[in-house]
Amino acid sequence: MSQAKQDWLEHRYCHAGHTAPQAQANLADLVAELGLDWFAYALFRPPVGRDTDLASTVLTNYPAQWVDRYLNGQYQLFDPVIELAASSNRPFYWGQGRFLRTLRKAQRRVFDEARAFGIASGLAIPLHGPDGAVGVFCVAADNEERVRTAVRHEHERLFSAAYDAHDFALRSGTGADRRDTQEFFLTLRERECLLWTAEGKTAEEVGSILGISVFTVNRHVSVAARKLGSSNKYHAALQALRAGLI
Repeated sequence: MSQAKQDWLEHRYCHAGHTAPQAQANLADLVAELGLDWFAYALFRPPVGRDTDLASTVLTNYPAQWVDRYLNGQYQLFDPVIELAASSNRPFYWGQGRFLRTLRKAQRRVFDEARAFGIASGLAIPLHGPDGAVGVFCVAADNEERVRTAVRHEHERLFSAAYDAHDFALRSGTGADRRDTQEFFLTLRERECLLWTAEGKTAEEVGSILGISVFTVNRHVSVAARKLGSSNKYHAALQALRAGLI
């Protein structure tokens, strides 16, 4: 097995057999290993046709006083991190500099109050599913430099944690069992594209290896992601890898 695939398999933080406290403890261990202070995951838009409340999907080691204030004040309605995560598929840094300059008064209040708890800057990973679910996973600290330094070269661990938290919340918070990937048929091309994606190859590189166009690569991984109920091609590759499909 290649080192890239081994890295994806080794980093697993929460699964169906875990309780919420176990999942939170594993994620807290990760941020401690990275030299950071905090993590938080929340499913702020449930899958189509399913109801849930935000509190039931939260996984975090944020101070309990801050979590209570956030939930009781319904800060998710004007939290700019959630607002941006809802419209973006790309990870982004938040909390300082240019990010703060565009905020409305209510949005800035979220950060002003969070800063009093040592939550000043972070990296957010949005998670969008084909079933309409949207969540966000964040790691955070008291300044931006610490965050940027800590997350450098930690792609596999951070995305594995984000995907694991997202899947865990979908199971526990909405009562929805995630699809058993063993039940879904992936074509040879879909498996090949996911396999090379798991190896860290870009769509252009996969196309060159397989002798197909970038458009065709993207089509195969998109179809596979829909079959697996994945947030994106990396999530699909991870799910397929863990299920032994690639």
